[in-house]
Amino acid sequence: MSEDRIPRGGSQDASITSVVNALFVRLLSIGLMVAACALTFCGPAAAHGRLGAAEGRCRLFIGPDMMNFTGYLPDASKVEFCEDIPATGHVIVALDDIQEELRDMKVEIRIVRDVGGAANEEENLKAVTVAYVEPRYYPTGTINFEHTFSEPGYYVGIVTAIGDHGERWVSRFPFSVDKSFMRTLPIYLLLAAAVVAGFFIYLRHRHEWAPKKVSARPPSDPTPTLPPAPAE
Repeated sequence: MSEDRIPRGGSQDASITSVVNALFVRLLSIGLMVAACALTFCGPAAAHGRLGAAEGRCRLFIGPDMMNFTGYLPDASKVEFCEDIPATGHVIVALDDIQEELRDMKVEIRIVRDVGGAANEEENLKAVTVAYVEPRYYPTGTINFEHTFSEPGYYVGIVTAIGDHGERWVSRFPFSVDKSFMRTLPIYLLLAAAVVAGFFIYLRHRHEWAPKKVSARPPSDPTPTLPPAPAE
């Protein structure tokens, strides 16, 4: 009886392992495909160009110089943002020159819809422009910019500094409006795929990782001690 059961049990375990392996491969493939699609379609510009945190401040890099960037939504929250704008509505942005040479240059500001690069923008710049401030001097070194974003989307900010001797420094920074979750969605999908992969790896190898049980030997019966024979 026991000899007949062992092969059937082994075959059943092999069948379960095969099903688990196939399910693991299928789910992992689906997870990676979804993550790849999210990376492709969740935002045309994943990087933020020349705008980002540096030395504990949000800074815009333009040419060899830098500007402090401060943005907030006065009607929604007083919390400052850097890069992506968390919601639609009235936006106020302040740019402060760190180097004084920018005060002797004209600065132009343009916000365009993200259409896939500068070449596509130039084909119909007027149509894709949503806000524009013509070049001018800012002798105090502070530039205040306001705009109302009425709908979510992906945009590109373009700040251009123009000097009197032919200098032209351009800083481009893609950003989103009310799309912050969509930018982080691929990260969550990849983490979920990693968790699923780890779970199925555990299922496949749990028997190998389980501690081996050592069968205890039954103690041998001690040899009985016979009482001494009575003296005759």
